[in-house]
Amino acid sequence: KSKNAKMATLVVMYTLRSAGTEMHGPINPWVYASFAPKKHAFAVAWREARKRGFDPDGDDVIQVVTDGDDDLARYTKLFFPKAIHTLDVMHVVERIWEAGGKLFEEGSDELTEWVEEQKDLLYGGRVKEVIKELRSRRNALCRSKKNKSRRKRLKEIIDYLDKRVKMMNYAELIDEDLEIGSGAVEGAVKYILGKRCDQGGMRWIPERAEAVVQLRCIEVNGDWNRFAEFVHDN
Repeated sequence: KSKNAKMATLVVMYTLRSAGTEMHGPINPWVYASFAPKKHAFAVAWREARKRGFDPDGDDVIQVVTDGDDDLARYTKLFFPKAIHTLDVMHVVERIWEAGGKLFEEGSDELTEWVEEQKDLLYGGRVKEVIKELRSRRNALCRSKKNKSRRKRLKEIIDYLDKRVKMMNYAELIDEDLEIGSGAVEGAVKYILGKRCDQGGMRWIPERAEAVVQLRCIEVNGDWNRFAEFVHDN
């Protein structure tokens, strides 16, 4: 809630099993959240992947879906160097809508039609054409004081997409029945963190918030009885 609030990193891991041209799952979903540095979450994810028999340096197909954060990209390369790193498609669609709002009247049919055209290109694996369209639209805006903030935001969106082109091969991922979104993570964030730790009037000491979040993950992962035995034995 506050400007200096510490952010949590949340990981949702599961396995997909190939069945002909389709992938079945999620199998053995597992959740982990922590207020520790992002690198710690990746180290835990690497450990859990090894437990499942996946070798991050081998030929197993491993996919990492993120919101495009630069730190997450760096740690993906560090811990899962051969992984398919995908940018959550909804983060891209949100930016396309935002860009459209800078170009067309809010709520207009023209805006909706333009966004749908860009989404068709996006899902069709033609993200470079989306970026080209945004550049063209931005260049067409006159360099007036009125358009200064619009041109600036459009450039930020263009730069964001241009930097992540390799993470947006959605047509190929759809053909391979792999993931293009991080809906599972968004749902886990709301359930594990939002419902328990982010309610009105709540104030947390970091160490206590960490303990509660860890307990939530233990419960969600179905490990409560094993955890209780561990506590009892110790």
